Amino acid sequence: MSGTDQGEATSPGRSRWGVVTIAITAGIVAAVQVGKVPPLITSLQAELGLSLMAAGWLASLFNLTGALFGVMGGAMADKMGARRVLMAGLAGLALAGYAGALAPGPAWLLSCRVIESVAFLSCVVTAPRLIAVATTLSQRNLAMGAWGSFMPIGMALAILGAPPIAAQFGWQGVWVAVASLALLCLLAVAWITGPRRWPQVPMAAAALPWRTLGQAVWRPGPVLMSLCFALYALQFFAVASWLPTYLIEVLGHTTGRAGVATAIVVAGNAVGNLAASWLLHCGARRWLLLLVAFVVMLLCGAGIFTPDVPEVWKLPLAFAFNLFGGLLPAAVLAGTAAHAPSLAMVGTVNGIVVQGANIGSLIGPPAMAFMIAGFGGWAGSYWLMAVCSVVGVGLAVWLGVIERRQGIS
Repeated sequence: MSGTDQGEATSPGRSRWGVVTIAITAGIVAAVQVGKVPPLITSLQAELGLSLMAAGWLASLFNLTGALFGVMGGAMADKMGARRVLMAGLAGLALAGYAGALAPGPAWLLSCRVIESVAFLSCVVTAPRLIAVATTLSQRNLAMGAWGSFMPIGMALAILGAPPIAAQFGWQGVWVAVASLALLCLLAVAWITGPRRWPQVPMAAAALPWRTLGQAVWRPGPVLMSLCFALYALQFFAVASWLPTYLIEVLGHTTGRAGVATAIVVAGNAVGNLAASWLLHCGARRWLLLLVAFVVMLLCGAGIFTPDVPEVWKLPLAFAFNLFGGLLPAAVLAGTAAHAPSLAMVGTVNGIVVQGANIGSLIGPPAMAFMIAGFGGWAGSYWLMAVCSVVGVGLAVWLGVIERRQGIS
């Protein structure tokens, strides 16, 4: 058995919270890359002559890459080594960000965005494996659940931070600032996870055959978690994408006020993720957290865009929608380590979950637009969320049955 195998075969004597913190930070930095575009689409269209179609691709390329290559990315990360792939991902984010700031036109910027999307996927499929290896079994749910907060925290930071930076330095200043964050995070990852400081750092697992990695993907638990994440992400990104438009066009909010309100609502999702990580640590059942998330999203979704509900309740309902919805990603992402056949295959299992999340994220905004246009305006959007939540309740109960049979807590 190799040194790496020995380090991953057993739980460490104590959790390395420095490694956990830098892994979650890397995820947040990667998520900022996703969130930097939506607040700046108007500026990009004005300065680069970006068409509406190109702007849509600029925002959705990350989801498309994850939807197509999530499983493959996770398996590649397990084969090549989590630390190596994470560092390559952060380097890619930095280089593509700096190059994007020099873009003379849409084609250059979109090309850089393609590189960023691959680099983003490299980060989000590898960080969970570092977290799993760095934590004791008793604290793994707490750490893996906290990892689930990376996306809403990064998105909220980007939504709040991009406009003031752009006001001073243009959209190019945002690209440079975010690329610099990735570079700093790369240096921190290299230092904190170096083999001298952390002998158990997961390296390449060339001994794992592709067939074994493939079998990990088709286990019932990961498939059910992926489907649940897809149904959740469809609703989350649909609401996050269209809430600012609704606040401006229907409720008469200013652009700045709508942006701040949306950032606060999205930040509520991060609170839900952190709450779920603590509940899992205290022994809460994963399927129950998923069940609560889908039921509350079903109830709150009925009032967010419905004209019959007083305006004063709109944002509290949206906040509750995201707060309780945040229970789901933390519970699912914590489950990747529990459902993986071994810690060496956490990246592969995480890949299928990430792929489900990105499929939902990719479908959500256009599906919401279709419901608004074809089913009675904004109120018609509720039927999309209702169907997703009802199906999600059934999948959550099914996951509970699978985990009881397999003895997974």
